Amino acid sequence: MDAVNLKLAKAAEFLVMAEFALDGDCFDAAVSLAVSAGINAGDAACLQFLGVLPSGQDHGEAPRALQRAGHHQASSLLSRLLSVKSKAQYSVKRCTPVDADVAVKRADRMLRTVRASIPGATGE
Repeated sequence: MDAVNLKLAKAAEFLVMAEFALDGDCFDAAVSLAVSAGINAGDAACLQFLGVLPSGQDHGEAPRALQRAGHHQASSLLSRLLSVKSKAQYSVKRCTPVDADVAVKRADRMLRTVRASIPGATGE
C-alpha cells in the first residue's frame, strides 16, 4: 500500500473508532479520535498534492498546507477539528455530546472529501 492510501486507511480506522466511542458516550475519546482521523486524511491530501507531509509539532501547519494544495474545504474542516483537540486531550473540561457529534461528522466529511479528490484512492 502506498503512503497516501496508508494515511487514508489510518484516517478510516480512527474514524471507525471515533464513531464507536461516540456510540458509547465516550465523548472526549470520540473527539480525540475524530481529530486523529482528520489529521491523517489531511496528511494523505498533502502527500498526494504536495508530495510532503506538513511539518510542525502542533499540527498548525497542516491547514495551511491544505490551502496550498488547493484543498480549501479540507483545510477548514481540519482547522475546526484541531480547535477542539486541546479540550479533548489536555483540558480539565469534558467534551460534550454535541462536541463529539460535530467532530465525528467533520472527520467523516473530511475523509470523504479527500478520498474523492484522489484518483484511485482506497485507504481501506
